[in-house]
Amino acid sequence: MLPPRPTPLTRLLTARSVLDHPQVRRHPLDAAQIRDLAGMARCGDLTVRQVATPSVLSDLASTTAADLLAPDDVGWHLGHSLAHALEHGVRLWLCEVDRDATGRIAAVLGEDLVHVVSFGPWPDGAVGSDGSDGSGATAVIAVSPLELVLSLAGRSEASRGYLREVLEGVDTLRCPHRAIAALRAAGVAVMERPATIRLARNPVALAYVVVFIYSSLRALPVAFVPGFRGQWWVLWLIDILTAIPYTWGIVEMVAGRRLRWRLLGLATTLFTFLAPYVYFWIHGRDSPPGVLAIVVLMIVGSAGLEAVRWWRDRVIVRGLEEATPF
Repeated sequence: MLPPRPTPLTRLLTARSVLDHPQVRRHPLDAAQIRDLAGMARCGDLTVRQVATPSVLSDLASTTAADLLAPDDVGWHLGHSLAHALEHGVRLWLCEVDRDATGRIAAVLGEDLVHVVSFGPWPDGAVGSDGSDGSGATAVIAVSPLELVLSLAGRSEASRGYLREVLEGVDTLRCPHRAIAALRAAGVAVMERPATIRLARNPVALAYVVVFIYSSLRALPVAFVPGFRGQWWVLWLIDILTAIPYTWGIVEMVAGRRLRWRLLGLATTLFTFLAPYVYFWIHGRDSPPGVLAIVVLMIVGSAGLEAVRWWRDRVIVRGLEEATPF
């Protein structure tokens, strides 16, 4: 019996998450394995665009490791899927295959790269708590494209030659740094992108620039308050010295991968935000209105954001393990 359909609030909470992927909606999956293979701190950080279902994974059961690296047709198709993953930021591959084919696929691709992430019940009626029973049943396997590239780049000269052939000209604009380093070491002729262009397309880098500009100038208007008795250049210098840690704190508070880093980001943000105003309070009167309100808003907002993230992650984990029909 299928779980109840999610409410509109649940749909809103999990919008653009991995639960929007059709493969996820059809099978109960191991949320912990999904999270770890995608390289995420939690399932709620994995978006639907970072998951792909290349059919070539099921075709691996019909070839051999030597033929794949030759490459044969399957090898070329795998190469195209790898190029797509690297160029579009795909972190996880999922594919539904016959359960008795998983061993052959793992033998071709690598025992440590192919993971069975599904467990029963399956669409054909087979039931199992760990996905081990039911001959002829289907299973969902998961592969990390990044780990596959790293493995092929360090495995043998034949595998490096395969990468040089199928990934020639791949665009590195959105490639992870580890993948770019591995491809260069393997001698793959990639399409290099200047660091400035890569940074311009990186939302985190853009956030750093915007927040840095703001934090470098945020306290200067206070210098023109009639009650200020200090030096304006000291106030500005405090702004400049705290701009980088303030920027880091803001970004980490919002986008940090682990709770301890988000809490450290909040503490850093509060300290560096208050620093120039402390100087003003020492050397002036009629302190700027709203400063304490902003501090309280930061604390409450950070706690609220953390609560929403926790809730979203819980809903997504439950949706993965129950195959909720979104």
